[in-house]
Amino acid sequence: MQNVLFFGAIGFYKRDYFRFGLEKLSKKYNIYFIDLTNLFNKKFFIKEHSRFYKTKKLLKVNSFKEFKKILIKKKFVCAFDLSSQNNNLNMFRKAINENNIKLVNYQTTLVPEFKRNIILKIKFFLRILLNNKELVFYYIKKLFNFNRVNKNNKISFLYDYYFCGGIKGYFNKDKMHRGTKIVYGNSLDYETFLDEKKSRIISNERFLLFVDQYLPYHNGYKNRNIPPFVSAKKYYDSLNRFFKFLEYKLDAKVVISAHPRSNLKVNKVKFKNRKIIDYKQTQRFISKSLAVINYTSTAMGFAVIHKKPIIFYTTDEINNSHDAYHVKFLSNHLGSALTNVDDTFSYERNFDKLLLVNEKKYKKYFNNYICHLKSKKETNFKKIIKILKKNNR
Repeated sequence: MQNVLFFGAIGFYKRDYFRFGLEKLSKKYNIYFIDLTNLFNKKFFIKEHSRFYKTKKLLKVNSFKEFKKILIKKKFVCAFDLSSQNNNLNMFRKAINENNIKLVNYQTTLVPEFKRNIILKIKFFLRILLNNKELVFYYIKKLFNFNRVNKNNKISFLYDYYFCGGIKGYFNKDKMHRGTKIVYGNSLDYETFLDEKKSRIISNERFLLFVDQYLPYHNGYKNRNIPPFVSAKKYYDSLNRFFKFLEYKLDAKVVISAHPRSNLKVNKVKFKNRKIIDYKQTQRFISKSLAVINYTSTAMGFAVIHKKPIIFYTTDEINNSHDAYHVKFLSNHLGSALTNVDDTFSYERNFDKLLLVNEKKYKKYFNNYICHLKSKKETNFKKIIKILKKNNR
C-alpha cells in the first residue's frame, strides 16, 4: 500500500483519528501522522502527549533534519496540511515540495474570522491593561517572537491542492502554481452529520443542549500561558441560574455536552448533577434538542445544519476580558440571541427572543462555512481517495 502523510502542530488525539477519516483511509493506504508540537509548542507537548492516540502510525519528530529523512524513507504520495495558518511549518512544507510529494491545504473547519477594528483594538488594549495584567506579558512575549515568525513567512513553497469546505475558504495565490487544483468539500461537522444521519436517540425528553468549552480550566489557554478570562465559581453559578430559568420557562432539561478535555467528575459537581453526554454524541443530541446554548464552539455548525435556535451567552468577566466582542460577533453573524448570564433581568425580559432562528443567515452560514455549493454533497473521504488515485507512484 502507498504511504500518505497528515501533519500539523495541533496534537493528535483519538477523536482526530476518526474525524479526519484516517480510520477509513487506513483500509486502502498506509496513513501516518506527524505532530510537530514537540518542536513548536514544547509546553503543550509535555502536558498533552500522554493523551495522544496510541498508534505506531504517529511519528515523533525531534528535528527538521529528522523530518526530511522520514520524507525520503516513506516516499509519501500526498501530505495533508492540517495547520495551514501556522507559519512555523513553512520550512517543512518546502521540504515536502522538494521531495515531489503533493501538498494539500486541508481546511477542516471554517468559521467567521473575527477581526478587531482600530476602535475595538484600543478598547481591547485598555481592558487587558486594567483587568488582566498577566495577559499583557503574554503579548509582550509574542512581540519578541515576531521576527522569527516574519522570517518563516519568507520561505517559499506551493500547494498542489486546496481542500475547501465553504465559500469563505481561504486561498493564498502566492502559494499556488498553475496546476493547483481546488477541491470543494465539507466541514468536519457536515461529514459527521452525513455519517450519523440515520442514527437515532431513543428519548422523549424535552431538552436544550449546552456545549461546554471548559472555560475556567481549558488547557489550551494554560499551555499558551494565557490566563483564563472567567473565574470558576462565578461562571458556574451564573450558568446554573440561567439553566434553571430556562428549565422552568420551557419545561425542559438542560443537557451538558462535555468538552473533550474536560473532567467528568468536575462537570458533575459544577453542573449540579445534570445529565452529561460524551462530545461524540453532540451532533445527535443537537438534532433532537429545542435549542443549543453556545459560547464560541464550532459545534454551532451542527445547530445550523439542523436549523436549531442558538442561544449565545456571555458574562461580565468575558465582557471585560481579551475575548470580549467575539461572541457578539458570532451572534450577529447568525442573527441569534446573545444573553449575559450574569444579568438575570436582561434574560428574563428578552426570553421571547431566545429561541428565534434567522433562516436567511443560517443558509448563508451553511454555504459559507459548512458545505460548499460546488461540493455536490460528496463526502470528503471520496474526494481524498480521488486525489490519491490521481497521484499513484
